[in-house]
Amino acid sequence: MREADAEQFKEWFSGYTKTFHSDDKEEQKNIALKIRHTSEVCSVMRQLAAAMFPDENSRLVAEAAALFHDVGRFPQYAEYKTFRDSISVNHGKLGAEVLVRERVLAGLPEHEQAVILQAVQFHNAFEIPGLKDGDALMVLKMVRDADKLDIWRIYLGFYEGDPADIASEAGLGLPDLPGYSDPVLESIFNRQTASLKDLRCLNDFTLMLLSWTYDLNFTSSAALLAEKGYVSRLISLLPQTPDVLRAREELLSYLRARTAP
Repeated sequence: MREADAEQFKEWFSGYTKTFHSDDKEEQKNIALKIRHTSEVCSVMRQLAAAMFPDENSRLVAEAAALFHDVGRFPQYAEYKTFRDSISVNHGKLGAEVLVRERVLAGLPEHEQAVILQAVQFHNAFEIPGLKDGDALMVLKMVRDADKLDIWRIYLGFYEGDPADIASEAGLGLPDLPGYSDPVLESIFNRQTASLKDLRCLNDFTLMLLSWTYDLNFTSSAALLAEKGYVSRLISLLPQTPDVLRAREELLSYLRARTAP
């Protein structure tokens, strides 16, 4: 893959997303949310790729996967007005279908096309599939980490930003209710990723995001999480019960061990 390919992909993405512009202010906020998210995920990916890949070609392929990882979000929202896959469509699978249908990657070698398409299709899978191709598996893991790191930023902005600027789908439309669901909290003590099906309110969503700490694939990703202080900031949004405070210590202890020199 060449730098010229990367520039062409950016131009295509910009043009494609513009076709989903809405005159409805709230709908446009949600479209803009995903455009900025894509930009931020690409930025994180550049940091990860610089540390992991010695050659420019591999770095460009990884960034292309980041650029396209959420391309399915745009037709998903246009049709269903939600980013919840469970009540609409699998946006990873849809994104791969868009790239194939539009022949966006046609100029690349078949192997590079396959690496990007698998990263897009499976970046949102609950568990990483057993891909046989080592390059595809590496890029998929990187996209999943970069995606999580920016979703944490988005969600904190949901609480810390100006309410007038917040996109409605930043919290997946979940209600802001008191308390939280025990199975979601237990996932943290079990060092497991919480499931979307168990979420009942925004506090559950916060706990699920915290459980993603265990699902980061690379030490460099965990280091970025620690550097941003996202765990403590997310915990501060929850009811400060003894169990929640214990979860905080569990997560921070894990993160310290994961990033220790």
